[in-house]
Amino acid sequence: MEHRIRQGTEGAYRWHQTRARPIEGQDKLTADWIGTMTDIDDLRGLQGRQQVILAELQHRTRNLLALVQGIARQTSRTSDDPKTFVAKFNDRLQALSRVQAVVGEGKGKPVPLRDLLTSELQAQIGEGKTVGAKVILEGPEITLPPASGQALGLAIHELATNAAKYGAFRQDAAKLAILWSVTTASAEPWLELQWNETGVDMPTIAAPSRRGYGSELIERALPYQLGARTQLQFASDGVRCTIAVPVERDQVAEVHGDLR
Repeated sequence: MEHRIRQGTEGAYRWHQTRARPIEGQDKLTADWIGTMTDIDDLRGLQGRQQVILAELQHRTRNLLALVQGIARQTSRTSDDPKTFVAKFNDRLQALSRVQAVVGEGKGKPVPLRDLLTSELQAQIGEGKTVGAKVILEGPEITLPPASGQALGLAIHELATNAAKYGAFRQDAAKLAILWSVTTASAEPWLELQWNETGVDMPTIAAPSRRGYGSELIERALPYQLGARTQLQFASDGVRCTIAVPVERDQVAEVHGDLR
């Protein structure tokens, strides 16, 4: 049986497990019994935490599967044939895998924005090349909750993919500047990230006639999921994109000092 015993010194209750049995070979009604009583309070606490972790894992798995289904559905809408669909879908799954790797390193803790950016940019620029040679990354060190980091990481992938196909990563003379800052003028602090390509000879195909997955993600999904404010523009010399996301005050405190 499992039961609790009150500690006299601290007044706290701790779980114990008691086991007992009669000595073998004797009458059970009159025999002596032998038993043990073990403090299992820490073990029960660990089991409780394991249940919480399992429930969280199940919740995240369901969310991840729903996200994959959404990616598949949106990709199919903008793919003209099965071969194109498979290529685009695999590319986005790989991006999701990279984002999950960055998020997973934090073990549930906030995700550094700079790590999200460099991970995806390096994947699009390719091995043997450095991000700094082609891209300006400038902004304070700031972290995002895992859910926000995942959504923003996928948006960065769409922008970087477009740059690799048509824009700053494809054309030698083109440049990309990614700048971010935190504004605390209002009651709710905001992270504002700007993606600015310059010197790009943009082809007509880069400004799609129909809304693709990237446009849907930036202009509709981010505002819905994160309460973000976004603006996406296909200019003649490159893509311009602004993403403003509300952030927690304790995250901003790391950058600007204690705001509370």
